[in-house]
Amino acid sequence: MKRFIPALVLTAVVSTGLMVPSVSFAASLTNIQVSSILGLLRAFGADTSTVASVALALAAAPGASVSDPPTQTASSAPAYDPPPTIGSPYTSSGIGYDLSFNTRNYPATAFSFAVVGVTAGKAFTHNARLATEFSWARLSSANRPTIYLNLNAPYGSTANAATMTGPHACAALSNGTTTSTSAGGTFPEPTVCGAYNYGYNSAKDAYAYASSKPYVSSSLWWLDIEDANSWSENPAVNDAVIQGAIDYLNSAGVRVGLYSVPYMWRAIAGGGFMPTESLNDSNTPVPTWFPIGINTQVGAINACRTRASFISGSPVWIIQYELDSTSVDQNIAC
Repeated sequence: MKRFIPALVLTAVVSTGLMVPSVSFAASLTNIQVSSILGLLRAFGADTSTVASVALALAAAPGASVSDPPTQTASSAPAYDPPPTIGSPYTSSGIGYDLSFNTRNYPATAFSFAVVGVTAGKAFTHNARLATEFSWARLSSANRPTIYLNLNAPYGSTANAATMTGPHACAALSNGTTTSTSAGGTFPEPTVCGAYNYGYNSAKDAYAYASSKPYVSSSLWWLDIEDANSWSENPAVNDAVIQGAIDYLNSAGVRVGLYSVPYMWRAIAGGGFMPTESLNDSNTPVPTWFPIGINTQVGAINACRTRASFISGSPVWIIQYELDSTSVDQNIAC
């Protein structure tokens, strides 16, 4: 069957000899048509920058809002079941962005990768714009997007019997006689067992939410560990939350990495915590991604080569840095 692409105006690219669509459309393109165009460009030898630039133009076509990009639907997007990630899925020295539930200004230049938040800042919350952000990033970056979720210790309304029960059987979920100073002295201090279940179930909840969105999937998820969220003064409780989340995602065939600032990690997890990760019955190091106050791309690239992880023996896969020219966090893949 012959496939027709609506009213594209093709423009010659002198440097490559390729024909690339300019932004002149009689109608907005479907995701299948966009994928076909990008596939043809790759087949004829277009470089990554050219493909990404065209993807950005297509995403900005009539009917496709850059501030709230179109969601792929089950009828328009091909099925995709990514295999577990063993090595880094990012291209070394590639520029990337991370998008959260409150991101509104998207990068206007071609980029290599994106990490999209599945939560809305805390455990058991959902990024309502996950599907649109993931779809936009999938069209606009050279690599398939990856995912991150926010974690915290079990305090407040989300710390209850439903979120703190299973997979482990606990003698008690919290110590009713001890309140947590770090949580304002209001909530009871969770037990290590209850904290593990909370981390496990928070990852399970996030994974179920992502899976409910058409073709939002990734073989690598990051856990965001920051002191902006509530954590116990007992590192063992926090360690249990983190390990529980890793264990659930591993059980779903997903590789897990950790995002944190080194001093935050030490304050939250303690100095000696070594999270464990197992995929395909094989133990693998937990990769790390962290910001270190650098505001130049060159400095971030150098940091990839010189900075050690905040977890001994873990590979550094991403360095986050800041530039005044963008309101979106920028990153370098190591």
